Amino acid sequence: MTRPLKVAFVQQRDGRDVRNWSGTLYFSKQAMARHVGPVTDLSPVPMNYFPFRVARGLVRRATGKSYSYDHDPALARYFGWYFSRRVTQIKPDLIFAPSGSACVAHLETEVPIVYYSDTTWRASLDYYAGLCNVVERIARSGEELEQRTLDRAAVALFSSDWAAESAVRDYGADPAKVHTVYIGANLPHPPTREQVLPRRLGEKLRLLLVGIDWYSKGAEIAYEALLKLLGLGHDAELTVLGCTAPPSLSHPRLRVIPFLNKAIPEQRAQFEKLWREADFFLLPTRFEPAGVVFCEASAHGIPSLGTRTGGVPSLVVDGRNGYTLPPESGGAQYAAVIAELASDPERYAQLCESSRNEFEQRLNWDSWGRRVAEIVAERFPDLGERIPG
Repeated sequence: MTRPLKVAFVQQRDGRDVRNWSGTLYFSKQAMARHVGPVTDLSPVPMNYFPFRVARGLVRRATGKSYSYDHDPALARYFGWYFSRRVTQIKPDLIFAPSGSACVAHLETEVPIVYYSDTTWRASLDYYAGLCNVVERIARSGEELEQRTLDRAAVALFSSDWAAESAVRDYGADPAKVHTVYIGANLPHPPTREQVLPRRLGEKLRLLLVGIDWYSKGAEIAYEALLKLLGLGHDAELTVLGCTAPPSLSHPRLRVIPFLNKAIPEQRAQFEKLWREADFFLLPTRFEPAGVVFCEASAHGIPSLGTRTGGVPSLVVDGRNGYTLPPESGGAQYAAVIAELASDPERYAQLCESSRNEFEQRLNWDSWGRRVAEIVAERFPDLGERIPG
């Protein structure tokens, strides 16, 4: 009987915690276990990060610059030493390292590495808010870690064409080992098609935005869209979940919910209710490597309106599960798209159907896992024979 593949999960953060990386560590690990082989979770690194967090604050106050301690060269060398020992102990057939350049760069092993990320260092630097104005030492280290990781990875998976193209263009990665594999909705129990369709517009247009920062996720633009729709005579309301609005901003048609804990049944039910009742999902984000919330909107059959930036166009395909607008677009442009769709109920209903189709066909973790299994089998035929059919 053929022995199944043994996969080692390598990440400095806890892959068992669904909160890490918005759940992507947890759900990608589960997909690997279902479609590639049993996973031995080697995360997290036993490490006290408190001194690094203190250093980050001190650097910010003293210099105004950002210190991304995940890319500190000393810490990366420690991660490499730790995982080299752990991998040697368990003897896996394959290593899966999501968002783990700091763990892979100094990992000493002959075991093939499947690296997965939603961006590259070069693409994120001075684009992602947390990596703007980075101290020079970290900027250099991040570049070195990314290069070493892409050189060493047997397979490099990315969530979007934007990130995959950066790996090839900026780091000379072999195109044969670089692949775009779309992420899925980070929902433990996605709704069924029958639960979310058909969708029909009611008298009130319900807009939903889910994001952790008011400004970076474009909530101000979404609010402008709400005001524009009201000015055009539409009965509309906007719910913003996950962040806090500026203290001076309030409106009877704006509801802001700073946080919902999905581990608490009542709050999880409220979260699910917001998705069920929404007509449009808005995320006029200022930067976005991917945006798992677009997958979640599609799972609920809700059209998405997002910014044509970063990896968003790989997840939101115009006319299939929503539309992307240029980064310079304001609330008036978003309102115009919503008003146009609202004026054509049949077109809106078809867009809801095709949004759900996008989730079922490509924006789910089983599709991700099956594609990863295919890539591993193509790259390593001997391992492919041991992947479950």
